[in-house]
Amino acid sequence: MKKFIIPIILGLSIVSCSDFLEKEPVEQISINDQFSTKEGVLKALNGAYYNTRSSIFTISTYTYGDLLSGNLTFSPNSSGTSQGTVNVPSAIELLYNFIDDSNSSDLAQSYTNNYQIINNINLIIENIDKASDINDQEKNSVLAEAYALRAFIHYQLLRFYAQNYTYTSDANHPGIVYNTRTLVVGVDYPARNTVNECYTLLENDLNKALSLYQDSNAIPVGSTKNFMNKNAAKTLAAIIALDKEDYTKAISFATDIIDNSGIQLSETNDYIQNFAVNESIFEIANTNENESYIKNFYSPKAGYSNYAITDNVFQLFDSNDQRLNLIKTTSIQTKEGSTIFMKDYHFTKKYDTSITGLVYRLSELYFIRAEAAFKSGNTTNALADINSIRNRAGLNNLTTISLDDILTEKRKEFIFENKYFFDLMRNHKGITRESGCISTTCSLAYPNNKFVAPIPLDAIKINSYIKQNPGY
Repeated sequence: MKKFIIPIILGLSIVSCSDFLEKEPVEQISINDQFSTKEGVLKALNGAYYNTRSSIFTISTYTYGDLLSGNLTFSPNSSGTSQGTVNVPSAIELLYNFIDDSNSSDLAQSYTNNYQIINNINLIIENIDKASDINDQEKNSVLAEAYALRAFIHYQLLRFYAQNYTYTSDANHPGIVYNTRTLVVGVDYPARNTVNECYTLLENDLNKALSLYQDSNAIPVGSTKNFMNKNAAKTLAAIIALDKEDYTKAISFATDIIDNSGIQLSETNDYIQNFAVNESIFEIANTNENESYIKNFYSPKAGYSNYAITDNVFQLFDSNDQRLNLIKTTSIQTKEGSTIFMKDYHFTKKYDTSITGLVYRLSELYFIRAEAAFKSGNTTNALADINSIRNRAGLNNLTTISLDDILTEKRKEFIFENKYFFDLMRNHKGITRESGCISTTCSLAYPNNKFVAPIPLDAIKINSYIKQNPGY
């Protein structure tokens, strides 16, 4: 029997369908046994979702876009390495200081986990025909989610390990290894694809998925938003199109979701009381204990979070901005040198609601469409979309608009949602971390080698064809 490069954890303990979203994949059985039945196929797919949740919602991966871009700083509650008056949590310390290294990278475990998930998804795609009791509709439903989830995981890797699509004029700079089949020990040693190749493969996977979706979820429990559903696949397609500067396609995908998904922007009061619950597109289910990974580090049960909004970003909000109701200000005793005083820290209340592993919500499509419209020269449509978001926040219409206006509005709307760093990279903007920066490196101009993470050394030791990112 072939040995696969990544350990295969596919199944679940034998449980009923109603337990699919609550059980951890713990059982390791043979591939032939796993895929001999529809139940085994669905358990494998659920295992991929379970591992996706624990891979993308880690402290290092989910705080990355806000901490590196200057949206967040640390509160006195932080534990870790002392830098000035507060501590930097060890899980993000190297990345935050732009000194991450391949030998002890803060993202190393996530890198390994993501490729394990991809390998397991490939096993589903390659072995689903072994299930004798699955009909064509059920098979297509599984394959649609598998292809879309494979694209999603690869895209997460691209965000961290490859410079943005337009970093070079032909996108021929190093991307990641894009795995479209299971890999075998001692046989397969793939090199990194170029970014251009990776985006072609992303689009191929999403096109396959969109051609296969059925009217119901592959796993017959839970809410549609808990799976890589058709609207989630279209959202990723819109993001990819925006990255590639294919503005016509970005607008088309965004408009399709806005007009035809049945999901609408939450009204102001609902948005404040039940943040994103009703406009969620893709939201990975909770842990066994019904705990949200994000809530655990942004809205802990006791005390206050390690992470607070920087003062300069907090000051971007107008005094009548209703989104301030999603921010909790707490006065905390702080010490600088021998001086002890009370200082206001601003924490998020977004995850105090029933929202769980939030990935995509409808508001993002308005920003995708606005940015694409603006860059296409259609400022009227760009203004309309940005004003829709501003009006929901209780703000007056803008009458003129710039790219910086769009990015600033998105910065306010999506703080604590891991977006802003990647918006800066797509638009070739450097990082300026102002108030609350406790790193020795608070600003970096674009382009910069440190705007991507190092490939973990263990991956390079296993496969010498994988070349390290420049600067590491």
